[in-house]
Amino acid sequence: MSDTVSIKFDEFSKIRILDPTQYDVSSKLKEECKEFTSKISEFNDIIGVFQDLLSSKAQQIEREKLKTIGLRLQVESEVIHRKAMQVQIQSLIDERQAELDRHDSDVKL
Repeated sequence: MSDTVSIKFDEFSKIRILDPTQYDVSSKLKEECKEFTSKISEFNDIIGVFQDLLSSKAQQIEREKLKTIGLRLQVESEVIHRKAMQVQIQSLIDERQAELDRHDSDVKL
């Protein structure tokens, strides 16, 4: 690189250290960087919305899973309760049948 700095004037009479082609290239790069930054910001906003949506859906899924587990436990509990009721009713039927048999045998005598 050279140690001398050349000072130039642009079409608006502004002092420039860079030559016009380098200035145009750097200006174009600056604009492209602004556009890129804008697009990245927009992308981050979209990702934020998407993350919020996924988070709410995950919470909804967890609630439904817990509700399903609760319902499954209720069904299992109901099955056990019905089996116990069936045993109780069957023992009551057997008891009444024995009582009826005793009564029939007493009537025959």
